[in-house]
Amino acid sequence: MKILAIESSGASLSVAISENSNIVAEYFYNAGKIHSEILISLIEKIVKDVNWDIKDIDKFAVSSGPGSFTGIRVAMTTVKTLSQTLNKPVVSIDTLSILESNINIKDIKIVAAIDALREELYIKQNNKVIIVTIKDFIKKYKKYKNNILVIGNAVEVHKKVLSKELGKTSVNLMPNLHFPKASTLAFIASDKEGVSFKEVEPLYVRKSWAEEKPKS
Repeated sequence: MKILAIESSGASLSVAISENSNIVAEYFYNAGKIHSEILISLIEKIVKDVNWDIKDIDKFAVSSGPGSFTGIRVAMTTVKTLSQTLNKPVVSIDTLSILESNINIKDIKIVAAIDALREELYIKQNNKVIIVTIKDFIKKYKKYKNNILVIGNAVEVHKKVLSKELGKTSVNLMPNLHFPKASTLAFIASDKEGVSFKEVEPLYVRKSWAEEKPKS
């Protein structure tokens, strides 16, 4: 099973290909939101570099969000177009699940949190992505103080208060682990059944600021 995975829900962009659950190649960029400018050429490059053809791909994988509206839309549109053109299935995984799969440490609470601006965070609760305030987040996980790891870009934004209220351990991950990676997405997707491109939609928990802004 050959999978091509794309993750572009935040500031970073990564593309990976796997075969039978083994990562064959991955390209990762953290150079600002340049997704729309380089994604197509990056897909062409990674497939060519391993001597594959895009037609060899058996399944596509994409992160559904939450995160950057533009980044999510770029990846979704690209994957759905490839899926429709090549008649191949798609696996869509939310960004928080990708983050949580970056690490596996026993006997410690691991929580993915993405900055949602306005002093709010995206988190998962009962397998559903929700928005909570930073105050409610701390209140929710206070009982795990000194035994919790927070993963995601919310750590960078709220590092001081998280360290104080949940313990230094909570913000102690290496910076590279706070990025959702296409390689992790590909690994998750290897055990998931793909669906038609028609069934795949971006995960927008709230409207964009442009949509929320009152019209004058």
